[in-house]
Amino acid sequence: MELVHFYLKLVLDSKFTLVSTYLEKRNVEIDVTYNFTNQDTPSDTDITIHGLTQRTANKFKAGKTLTMYAGFFNADWTENTVAHILTAKITSVSPLKNDSGDWILHLVIQDGTKVDPGKAIKVAASKKIRIKSANHSFQYRKQLGAYEKQQREARQAWLKANPKANTHQKHSRYVQMENNIKSYRTQLKGKQNRFNKEVNKKKSYRTKTVYKFISFKPGTKGSAIIKKLATKSGINISKMKLVYDRPYYNGYTARKKPLNCIRDIAKDCKTDMFYQNGKLVIMSFAKNKKVNYTCVPETGLITPPDLSDDDDSKNTYQATILFNPKITTGSIFRIEDKLSGFVDDVIVTSGSASIQAGDTPTMDINFKKLSAYKKEQAKSIKKQRSSDAKSKAKLDEKNRKAAIKKRQERSKKHGKK
Repeated sequence: MELVHFYLKLVLDSKFTLVSTYLEKRNVEIDVTYNFTNQDTPSDTDITIHGLTQRTANKFKAGKTLTMYAGFFNADWTENTVAHILTAKITSVSPLKNDSGDWILHLVIQDGTKVDPGKAIKVAASKKIRIKSANHSFQYRKQLGAYEKQQREARQAWLKANPKANTHQKHSRYVQMENNIKSYRTQLKGKQNRFNKEVNKKKSYRTKTVYKFISFKPGTKGSAIIKKLATKSGINISKMKLVYDRPYYNGYTARKKPLNCIRDIAKDCKTDMFYQNGKLVIMSFAKNKKVNYTCVPETGLITPPDLSDDDDSKNTYQATILFNPKITTGSIFRIEDKLSGFVDDVIVTSGSASIQAGDTPTMDINFKKLSAYKKEQAKSIKKQRSSDAKSKAKLDEKNRKAAIKKRQERSKKHGKK
């Protein structure tokens, strides 16, 4: 099919429609710039609509849903490549502006809903707390103090009544006082010990509710953790298929915000997490179906593939192609450019589309060779599996020792050696 007529349609809240084509009476000029990335945060899309009346402009308000379709028709309008690009909420609308007689409306929509629950998830748990018995220690100390005071006052009264008492008599009186105090202290201590023994026979507990970070037992798989966190926090995941469903042999405690935890787990599972057509997706790009499209100069290759010199984008290429609604994050298709010698299946990691009235709509894409992408992924998975195998061995050894200790305690309890 020869691509001739570009077509763009905006649908507001499934009610109001604007169409931009080369057909007469339907040629509303619409400029669009949108991004698609392999990041887990939504991208903004800038839209500028030309030639609107104030009445029509008033229909576009923040919070309303806007759906965009775009693609090409053939020469006689019998075939097309038109497809759904995105459905998103309008986040901001600028006032209608007059630019040399052209009334322009500018608005921004966000590709998906940003999900970022404010706090880490905590769940209620029950804990048994021993009810403390009444503390009689203070009462015993008070009684002992009162008795000591009484004995000292009695000694002072005796000394006052017997001013002519000799040293031997005074010493005997002091020894008597100390013996009385010692005897009374022993008596009180025995009474307290008997009370404590009685209390220990009648230990009682109450159940207390405490809140802890949500945690998962050793061996829980990444998919189960992600599903639980998403359900608890209200995060809507459109698709999820983990490349390596990693078992967490040391268990997992979600101490971060839910989305951050899910991001970390997806990374551990060597799986991409990104927004696609306004929806959060967790799956490997390599699992996508190949698009039936071979990009050559005759079908849309505008600039030849060029290897990026960015250190953070290792083995990543760049190219400019004709707008294609099927190309987005994770798309797999083929590029053949005899001039540069690049002939390979590629996988798109990010890019942007530019649709300007009067200009040919294009896409700037960043991509990797599919074979290189799979090789990097396999190497990363192998490394993670090796690390997890060591963790499993440690856990198995720990469980083995615990089982031996338990058997020994059981044997000892039954009088066996």
